[in-house]
Amino acid sequence: MPSVSADDEWSPLRSVIVGRAAQSNFPSEPPVMIANTMPSQYLEEFRPNHPFPEYISETADAELNQLASILEREGIKVYRPKNVDWCKIGGYTGSMPRDGLLTVGNHIIESAYAWGCRRQEIALAFEDILRELAQDSSVRVIRAPTPPFPDTIYDGPAGGGVDGHPWVINNSRIAFDAADFMRFGKTLLGQFSHVTNSKGVEYLRSQIPQGYSIEMLDVTNPHAMHIDTVICPLRQDLLIYCPSRVSEEALRKHEFLRDWDLRPVPFTPKPRVEPPSLTCSDWLVMNVLVLDGKKVIVDGTDTEFAEWMRELGMEPVFCPLRHVNSIGGASHCATVDLVRLG
Repeated sequence: MPSVSADDEWSPLRSVIVGRAAQSNFPSEPPVMIANTMPSQYLEEFRPNHPFPEYISETADAELNQLASILEREGIKVYRPKNVDWCKIGGYTGSMPRDGLLTVGNHIIESAYAWGCRRQEIALAFEDILRELAQDSSVRVIRAPTPPFPDTIYDGPAGGGVDGHPWVINNSRIAFDAADFMRFGKTLLGQFSHVTNSKGVEYLRSQIPQGYSIEMLDVTNPHAMHIDTVICPLRQDLLIYCPSRVSEEALRKHEFLRDWDLRPVPFTPKPRVEPPSLTCSDWLVMNVLVLDGKKVIVDGTDTEFAEWMRELGMEPVFCPLRHVNSIGGASHCATVDLVRLG
Protein backbone atom coordinates (compact mmCIF):
# COMPACT_ATOMS: atom_id res chain seq x y z
CA MET A 1 0.00 0.00 0.00
CA PRO A 2 1.31 3.48 -0.79
CA SER A 3 2.01 5.87 2.08
CA VAL A 4 0.00 8.67 0.48
CA SER A 5 -2.51 8.35 -2.36
CA ALA A 6 -5.97 9.94 -2.46
CA ASP A 7 -7.89 11.29 -5.45
CA ASP A 8 -11.44 11.52 -4.14
CA GLU A 9 -13.58 11.65 -0.98
CA TRP A 10 -15.32 8.26 -1.21
CA SER A 11 -13.01 5.43 -2.37
CA PRO A 12 -12.06 2.86 0.31
CA LEU A 13 -10.15 4.63 3.07
CA ARG A 14 -6.99 2.79 4.15
CA SER A 15 -4.89 5.37 6.02
CA VAL A 16 -5.90 8.53 7.88
CA ILE A 17 -4.85 11.16 10.42
CA VAL A 18 -7.25 11.73 13.33
CA GLY A 19 -6.82 14.92 15.37
CA ARG A 20 -6.64 15.56 19.12
CA ALA A 21 -8.80 18.06 21.00
CA ALA A 22 -7.19 18.29 24.45
CA GLN A 23 -6.22 21.80 25.61
CA SER A 24 -7.95 23.51 22.71
CA ASN A 25 -8.18 27.27 22.77
CA PHE A 26 -10.71 29.69 21.29
CA PRO A 27 -9.15 31.14 18.13
CA SER A 28 -8.18 34.78 18.41
CA GLU A 29 -8.33 36.85 15.22
CA PRO A 30 -9.39 40.43 14.45
CA PRO A 31 -13.03 41.09 15.44
CA VAL A 32 -14.09 41.52 11.80
CA MET A 33 -13.00 37.96 11.01
CA ILE A 34 -14.69 36.46 14.08
CA ALA A 35 -17.90 38.40 13.42
CA ASN A 36 -18.07 37.09 9.84
CA THR A 37 -17.32 33.43 10.58
CA MET A 38 -18.39 32.55 14.14
CA PRO A 39 -21.86 32.30 15.77
CA SER A 40 -22.94 35.77 16.86
CA GLN A 41 -24.08 34.75 20.36
CA TYR A 42 -20.56 33.64 21.36
CA LEU A 43 -18.39 36.43 19.94
CA GLU A 44 -17.13 37.51 23.38
CA GLU A 45 -15.51 34.08 23.86
CA PHE A 46 -13.02 34.63 21.00
CA ARG A 47 -10.30 36.44 22.89
CA PRO A 48 -6.58 35.73 23.35
CA ASN A 49 -5.51 32.80 25.51
CA HIS A 50 -9.04 31.73 26.32
CA PRO A 51 -9.39 27.93 26.53
CA PHE A 52 -12.55 26.05 25.70
CA PRO A 53 -14.35 24.79 28.81
CA GLU A 54 -12.46 21.78 30.09
CA TYR A 55 -15.49 19.49 29.89
CA ILE A 56 -15.80 20.28 26.18
CA SER A 57 -12.16 19.80 25.19
CA GLU A 58 -11.68 16.66 27.29
CA THR A 59 -14.89 15.04 26.08
CA ALA A 60 -14.07 16.02 22.49
CA ASP A 61 -10.68 14.35 22.89
CA ALA A 62 -12.40 11.17 24.10
CA GLU A 63 -14.74 11.33 21.10
CA LEU A 64 -11.77 11.54 18.73
CA ASN A 65 -10.14 8.59 20.50
CA GLN A 66 -13.34 6.65 19.87
CA LEU A 67 -13.35 7.73 16.22
CA ALA A 68 -9.77 6.48 15.86
CA SER A 69 -10.76 3.13 17.40
CA ILE A 70 -13.73 2.77 15.04
CA LEU A 71 -11.53 3.44 12.03
CA GLU A 72 -8.92 0.94 13.22
CA ARG A 73 -11.64 -1.70 13.61
CA GLU A 74 -12.55 -1.00 9.98
CA GLY A 75 -8.99 -1.96 9.03
CA ILE A 76 -7.79 1.61 8.51
CA LYS A 77 -4.32 2.72 9.60
CA VAL A 78 -4.60 5.70 11.95
CA TYR A 79 -1.99 8.37 12.72
CA ARG A 80 -2.39 10.70 15.72
CA PRO A 81 -0.69 14.06 16.31
CA LYS A 82 1.13 15.27 19.40
CA ASN A 83 -0.71 16.86 22.30
CA VAL A 84 -0.11 20.61 22.46
CA ASP A 85 -1.21 23.18 25.04
CA TRP A 86 -2.67 25.62 22.52
CA CYS A 87 -3.35 28.30 25.10
CA LYS A 88 0.34 28.55 25.97
CA ILE A 89 1.32 29.33 22.39
CA GLY A 90 -1.73 31.41 21.46
CA GLY A 91 -3.01 28.77 19.05
CA TYR A 92 -6.34 27.08 18.44
CA THR A 93 -6.55 23.27 18.28
CA GLY A 94 -5.10 20.03 16.98
CA SER A 95 -8.53 18.56 16.40
CA MET A 96 -9.12 19.79 12.84
CA PRO A 97 -6.25 18.56 10.64
CA ARG A 98 -8.46 18.74 7.52
CA ASP A 99 -8.16 22.53 7.72
CA GLY A 100 -4.39 22.42 7.46
CA LEU A 101 -3.45 19.48 5.24
CA LEU A 102 -4.68 18.61 1.74
CA THR A 103 -3.87 15.26 0.13
CA VAL A 104 -3.84 15.33 -3.68
CA GLY A 105 -2.54 12.15 -5.26
CA ASN A 106 0.81 11.52 -3.57
CA HIS A 107 1.18 15.14 -2.43
CA ILE A 108 0.39 16.52 1.04
CA ILE A 109 0.03 20.30 0.85
CA GLU A 110 0.07 22.46 3.99
CA SER A 111 -2.41 25.32 4.19
CA ALA A 112 -1.24 28.92 4.02
CA TYR A 113 -3.48 29.93 6.90
CA ALA A 114 -5.07 33.37 6.86
CA TRP A 115 -5.50 33.03 10.64
CA GLY A 116 -2.35 34.00 12.47
CA CYS A 117 -3.31 31.86 15.47
CA ARG A 118 -3.02 28.71 13.32
CA ARG A 119 0.39 29.20 11.72
CA GLN A 120 2.23 26.88 14.15
CA GLU A 121 -0.46 24.21 14.13
CA ILE A 122 1.01 21.78 11.62
CA ALA A 123 4.61 22.19 12.80
CA LEU A 124 3.79 21.67 16.48
CA ALA A 125 1.28 18.83 16.27
CA PHE A 126 1.71 17.02 12.94
CA GLU A 127 5.39 17.36 12.06
CA ASP A 128 6.35 13.84 13.20
CA ILE A 129 3.63 12.33 11.02
CA LEU A 130 4.75 14.30 7.97
CA ARG A 131 8.37 13.30 8.50
CA GLU A 132 7.42 9.64 8.74
CA LEU A 133 5.35 9.82 5.57
CA ALA A 134 8.13 11.70 3.74
CA GLN A 135 10.46 8.74 4.28
CA ASP A 136 8.61 7.19 1.36
CA SER A 137 10.43 8.69 -1.64
CA SER A 138 7.22 8.72 -3.68
CA VAL A 139 5.56 11.15 -1.25
CA ARG A 140 5.91 14.89 -1.64
CA VAL A 141 5.19 17.09 1.39
CA ILE A 142 4.78 20.76 0.47
CA ARG A 143 5.21 23.23 3.33
CA ALA A 144 3.27 26.46 3.57
CA PRO A 145 4.98 29.60 2.28
CA THR A 146 6.20 31.93 5.00
CA PRO A 147 3.85 34.91 5.37
CA PRO A 148 5.39 38.38 5.06
CA PHE A 149 6.15 40.55 8.06
CA PRO A 150 4.25 42.61 8.78
CA ASP A 151 1.26 40.65 7.55
CA THR A 152 -1.20 42.99 5.79
CA ILE A 153 -3.91 40.47 4.89
CA TYR A 154 -6.49 42.29 7.02
CA ASP A 155 -5.42 45.78 5.91
CA GLY A 156 -7.41 48.08 3.66
CA PRO A 157 -10.37 47.06 1.52
CA ALA A 158 -11.27 43.42 1.10
CA GLY A 159 -10.63 41.78 -2.25
CA GLY A 160 -9.56 38.21 -1.72
CA GLY A 161 -12.11 36.70 -4.08
CA VAL A 162 -12.83 37.20 -7.75
CA ASP A 163 -16.62 37.15 -7.48
CA GLY A 164 -17.18 40.56 -5.95
CA HIS A 165 -17.93 39.29 -2.45
CA PRO A 166 -16.47 41.49 0.33
CA TRP A 167 -14.39 38.82 2.08
CA VAL A 168 -12.60 39.91 5.24
CA ILE A 169 -9.13 39.10 3.92
CA ASN A 170 -7.56 40.91 1.00
CA ASN A 171 -5.32 39.49 -1.72
CA SER A 172 -2.00 40.83 -0.44
CA ARG A 173 -0.53 37.37 0.15
CA ILE A 174 -1.24 33.67 -0.40
CA ALA A 175 -4.02 32.40 1.85
CA PHE A 176 -6.07 29.20 1.73
CA ASP A 177 -7.45 26.54 4.06
CA ALA A 178 -7.29 22.97 2.80
CA ALA A 179 -10.90 22.47 3.95
CA ASP A 180 -12.07 24.86 1.23
CA PHE A 181 -11.34 22.13 -1.36
CA MET A 182 -12.65 18.63 -2.15
CA ARG A 183 -11.30 15.99 -4.54
CA PHE A 184 -13.29 14.58 -7.46
CA GLY A 185 -10.71 12.46 -9.25
CA LYS A 186 -8.32 14.72 -11.15
CA THR A 187 -10.44 17.79 -10.37
CA LEU A 188 -10.48 19.70 -7.10
CA LEU A 189 -13.60 21.74 -6.39
CA GLY A 190 -13.03 24.75 -4.14
CA GLN A 191 -14.61 27.95 -2.89
CA PHE A 192 -13.41 31.44 -2.17
CA SER A 193 -14.12 32.38 1.43
CA HIS A 194 -13.06 34.50 4.38
CA VAL A 195 -9.90 32.35 4.61
CA THR A 196 -9.17 31.50 0.94
CA ASN A 197 -8.24 34.18 -1.59
CA SER A 198 -7.33 34.14 -5.29
CA LYS A 199 -3.57 34.19 -4.59
CA GLY A 200 -4.10 31.10 -2.47
CA VAL A 201 -5.93 29.33 -5.27
CA GLU A 202 -3.26 30.22 -7.83
CA TYR A 203 -0.56 29.00 -5.46
CA LEU A 204 -2.41 25.72 -4.94
CA ARG A 205 -2.76 25.29 -8.71
CA SER A 206 1.02 25.58 -8.97
CA GLN A 207 1.61 22.88 -6.33
CA ILE A 208 -0.84 20.08 -7.18
CA PRO A 209 0.51 17.17 -9.26
CA GLN A 210 0.60 17.43 -13.03
CA GLY A 211 -2.70 16.45 -14.61
CA TYR A 212 -4.84 17.79 -11.76
CA SER A 213 -6.94 20.95 -11.98
CA ILE A 214 -8.96 23.25 -9.69
CA GLU A 215 -12.42 24.64 -10.35
CA MET A 216 -14.13 27.18 -8.09
CA LEU A 217 -17.74 26.78 -7.00
CA ASP A 218 -20.10 29.76 -6.91
CA VAL A 219 -21.46 29.68 -3.34
CA THR A 220 -24.12 31.89 -1.80
CA ASN A 221 -22.89 31.87 1.79
CA PRO A 222 -21.75 35.30 3.08
CA HIS A 223 -20.05 33.55 6.02
CA ALA A 224 -18.17 31.04 3.83
CA MET A 225 -15.32 29.20 5.49
CA HIS A 226 -14.74 25.54 4.50
CA ILE A 227 -16.61 23.76 1.75
CA ASP A 228 -17.41 20.61 3.74
CA THR A 229 -20.58 22.16 5.16
CA VAL A 230 -21.66 23.11 1.61
CA ILE A 231 -21.24 19.87 -0.35
CA CYS A 232 -20.44 16.24 0.44
CA PRO A 233 -19.89 13.55 -2.22
CA LEU A 234 -21.03 10.21 -0.79
CA ARG A 235 -19.93 7.99 -3.65
CA GLN A 236 -19.22 8.23 -7.36
CA ASP A 237 -22.16 10.12 -8.98
CA LEU A 238 -23.97 10.99 -5.70
CA LEU A 239 -23.51 14.32 -3.90
CA ILE A 240 -25.51 16.06 -1.18
CA TYR A 241 -25.52 19.82 -0.74
CA CYS A 242 -26.79 22.62 1.49
CA PRO A 243 -29.45 24.42 -0.58
CA SER A 244 -29.03 27.70 1.31
CA ARG A 245 -25.30 27.84 0.49
CA VAL A 246 -25.13 26.61 -3.11
CA SER A 247 -27.60 26.00 -5.90
CA GLU A 248 -28.01 22.98 -8.16
CA GLU A 249 -27.49 25.33 -11.10
CA ALA A 250 -24.07 26.36 -9.74
CA LEU A 251 -23.09 22.72 -9.27
CA ARG A 252 -24.25 21.71 -12.77
CA LYS A 253 -21.99 24.36 -14.29
CA HIS A 254 -19.10 22.01 -13.57
CA GLU A 255 -18.85 19.49 -16.38
CA PHE A 256 -17.81 16.60 -14.15
CA LEU A 257 -21.01 17.04 -12.09
CA ARG A 258 -23.43 17.32 -15.04
CA ASP A 259 -24.68 13.73 -14.73
CA TRP A 260 -24.38 13.32 -10.96
CA ASP A 261 -27.32 12.71 -8.68
CA LEU A 262 -27.34 15.98 -6.69
CA ARG A 263 -29.51 15.90 -3.55
CA PRO A 264 -30.26 18.97 -1.43
CA VAL A 265 -30.50 18.23 2.29
CA PRO A 266 -34.32 17.92 2.66
CA PHE A 267 -34.56 19.31 6.18
CA THR A 268 -33.19 22.13 8.31
CA PRO A 269 -30.76 20.75 10.92
CA LYS A 270 -31.96 21.07 14.48
CA PRO A 271 -30.07 23.58 16.66
CA ARG A 272 -27.41 22.06 18.91
CA VAL A 273 -28.03 23.17 22.46
CA GLU A 274 -25.77 21.12 24.75
CA PRO A 275 -22.92 21.25 24.33
CA PRO A 276 -23.33 24.63 22.62
CA SER A 277 -22.30 25.18 19.00
CA LEU A 278 -19.56 27.61 19.91
CA THR A 279 -17.81 27.76 16.54
CA CYS A 280 -20.04 26.29 13.81
CA SER A 281 -23.49 26.37 12.28
CA ASP A 282 -26.01 23.53 12.48
CA TRP A 283 -25.05 22.56 8.92
CA LEU A 284 -22.11 20.73 10.45
CA VAL A 285 -24.45 17.72 10.16
CA MET A 286 -23.12 17.41 6.57
CA ASN A 287 -19.51 17.19 7.75
CA VAL A 288 -19.17 13.41 7.49
CA LEU A 289 -16.34 11.03 6.67
CA VAL A 290 -17.15 8.48 3.97
CA LEU A 291 -15.28 5.21 4.47
CA ASP A 292 -15.85 3.37 1.21
CA GLY A 293 -18.75 4.80 -0.80
CA LYS A 294 -21.12 2.82 1.40
CA LYS A 295 -20.30 3.42 5.07
CA VAL A 296 -20.30 6.91 6.52
CA ILE A 297 -19.40 8.21 10.01
CA VAL A 298 -22.41 9.95 11.56
CA ASP A 299 -22.95 11.40 15.03
CA GLY A 300 -25.33 9.09 16.89
CA THR A 301 -27.66 11.93 17.81
CA ASP A 302 -28.17 13.01 14.18
CA THR A 303 -30.97 10.50 13.70
CA GLU A 304 -32.79 12.41 10.96
CA PHE A 305 -29.61 12.69 8.91
CA ALA A 306 -28.76 9.02 9.55
CA GLU A 307 -32.16 7.91 8.29
CA TRP A 308 -31.70 9.99 5.15
CA MET A 309 -28.32 8.33 4.61
CA ARG A 310 -30.03 4.94 4.71
CA GLU A 311 -32.56 6.14 2.14
CA LEU A 312 -29.64 7.08 -0.12
CA GLY A 313 -28.14 3.61 0.22
CA MET A 314 -25.48 4.53 2.78
CA GLU A 315 -24.76 2.68 6.04
CA PRO A 316 -24.30 5.02 9.04
CA VAL A 317 -21.46 4.16 11.42
CA PHE A 318 -22.21 5.99 14.65
CA CYS A 319 -19.65 7.91 16.69
CA PRO A 320 -20.37 10.64 19.28
CA LEU A 321 -18.94 13.94 18.05
CA ARG A 322 -21.03 16.69 19.67
CA HIS A 323 -18.15 18.09 21.73
CA VAL A 324 -15.89 17.99 18.66
CA ASN A 325 -18.65 20.03 16.98
CA SER A 326 -18.32 22.66 19.71
CA ILE A 327 -14.64 23.12 18.97
CA GLY A 328 -15.14 23.43 15.24
CA GLY A 329 -15.85 20.33 13.18
CA ALA A 330 -17.01 16.75 12.82
CA SER A 331 -15.63 13.54 11.33
CA HIS A 332 -14.54 15.14 8.04
CA CYS A 333 -12.82 18.14 9.65
CA ALA A 334 -11.19 15.94 12.30
CA THR A 335 -9.43 13.70 9.77
CA VAL A 336 -7.07 13.81 6.80
CA ASP A 337 -7.29 11.07 4.18
CA LEU A 338 -3.83 9.72 3.41
CA VAL A 339 -4.73 6.65 1.35
CA ARG A 340 -7.92 5.93 -0.54
CA LEU A 341 -7.73 2.97 -2.90
CA GLY A 342 -9.75 4.05 -5.92
